[in-house]
Amino acid sequence: MSKSRPLLRDHPLRDPKVSIWGTTLLVFALAIVVAWNLLPPPLPKVVRLGTGPTGGNYHRFGQGLRKEAAEHHVDLELVSSAGSMENIRALLAGEIDVGIVQSGNLTDAQQAQLESVAAVFYELVLVVQRADWHGDHTIEGGRIAIGAPGSGEHALVHEVLADRGVREGVPPGTQFVEIGEDRAVEALRASRVDLGIFVTSLDVPWVRTLFVDPDLRVIPFKQAEAFTRHYRYFRRVVIPAGLIDLRSQIPPQEIEVIATTASLVVRPDIHHALIPLLIESAREQLYQGSLLANPGEFPSAHWVEAPLADEAFQYYEKGPPFFYRWLPFRWAFAATRLMVLLIPLLTLLYPLYRGAQPTYRWVFRRRVYHWYSVLRRVEEEMDASGEAASLAQIRKELIRVGDEIRATHVPAPYGASLFALRGHHRLLLDRLTGLEEAASSPR
Repeated sequence: MSKSRPLLRDHPLRDPKVSIWGTTLLVFALAIVVAWNLLPPPLPKVVRLGTGPTGGNYHRFGQGLRKEAAEHHVDLELVSSAGSMENIRALLAGEIDVGIVQSGNLTDAQQAQLESVAAVFYELVLVVQRADWHGDHTIEGGRIAIGAPGSGEHALVHEVLADRGVREGVPPGTQFVEIGEDRAVEALRASRVDLGIFVTSLDVPWVRTLFVDPDLRVIPFKQAEAFTRHYRYFRRVVIPAGLIDLRSQIPPQEIEVIATTASLVVRPDIHHALIPLLIESAREQLYQGSLLANPGEFPSAHWVEAPLADEAFQYYEKGPPFFYRWLPFRWAFAATRLMVLLIPLLTLLYPLYRGAQPTYRWVFRRRVYHWYSVLRRVEEEMDASGEAASLAQIRKELIRVGDEIRATHVPAPYGASLFALRGHHRLLLDRLTGLEEAASSPR
């Protein structure tokens, strides 16, 4: 005969409700810990932006971005540099997080290591010569200002000249002078160089000098369309007559040139929540357009070299994420982070809650059904035994089982099953009494 179970005691920890809901809350707490570790990292306190020389166009644009970012409580730290090429090096070295990079400066290997956020403005390739030098508009055998070392202008001008068969000493007498921007303009006016090639925006103050100074001449780029076919980052641009000065009709006639773009470029490991902020900040600064760009033309997903970041692609395709349309940036990021946490947790909580109720019912029904299996076993023992001594042992067992059944507690909805169990136990006791009487009567 098997041992009977000990009597159940009224202890809170043995309450199935406590066990079930305690287990549910434990699983939910573990899910919170896992989800928390999967959340996007917090926003960095400082974002470093590589611009260009202090006072240059890149630096001025960076100052505008910093002002817009500050309104969203993001500190954009400007890092001055020699220009685009140095920004690329600093990006790859992890010294800056965002860089203003001139399209046409990235190698294939560098494009694979970086991502684009947006093209932000045009940069014209202007070929300017002294009016008293080579009236036939050639660039052979002269001193050519090709931009400062480390700048995107320097690298791009080398490429443009090479495609036209011009390099140091070829044609004979050709000399490269590594100066750019306003220093190159002064050198032209002082006849220290014969020709300058500038990659710049029309919005830069010193560029006006290239058009209004009677001793300088901007040469039309006759192969503009051909260059745009060979290089996807070049675009044919026409400077309309009178664009620089309407009253004085400067330039006196339209000039065909080529243009590249300056782009915001990031490392792939940048905090991706910053990408919508960078695009929005650039949009706030550029939405009115410029002398060459129509309103709303920049920032743009076109004319970039490095692959577009996924978040930037989503922004241009669908607009800013939901929370970023209605909330300040940091609040929108916090709300997005909270949703990342809540959605999987609520998804988990619902089946846990739905599963807890059936489990709760099953536990109390099992309490009752367990004793039915015990009574069934006792009944089988009664049927197999006909001796008074054996029946006496069965009675002791049955009385002990009855004590445990009376000690069993179930909630009110399951009380009917418990009362039925007690009735069946009583019937079994009555049957046992009959067997005992039959076993003790003389034959």
